[in-house]
Amino acid sequence: MNRSQQIVLCCLLIYLPLAAAKDKREWKTGTLLSITDSSSNRVIGNTQTGAVQTVTDVEYRLSVLVDGMIYVGSYWPRWKWSYAPTDFVINDPIEISVTGKEMYIRRPEGQELKTKVIQRIRQTDYPKAQAPSAK
Repeated sequence: MNRSQQIVLCCLLIYLPLAAAKDKREWKTGTLLSITDSSSNRVIGNTQTGAVQTVTDVEYRLSVLVDGMIYVGSYWPRWKWSYAPTDFVINDPIEISVTGKEMYIRRPEGQELKTKVIQRIRQTDYPKAQAPSAK
């Protein structure tokens, strides 16, 4: 076996378990409670030319209720043309997978949106998530 074949074999042995782990996520169906966005501006400068530019960053926060727990995920698109979660419908069922500090949300077209879990709230601590009381 030559050197290039050994490298390919090593790469496959490293990549295959990682790919298999991705497929082993436990997906649960929850309810999308809200999507909020907030913008912030920052100034960046070029020390060589002295040019200054204002950049606007947008953060999206997605709140999902699943198994009596509300997970709030934060998503910062990296580029102006990055995905913006505007195709979701509030109060619709949604598939999520929570692994530690990461929450993966299955988008309507089937792709995954990776967010960072910034808050966990028990359903009883979040009045908006509770069912209306019977009268």
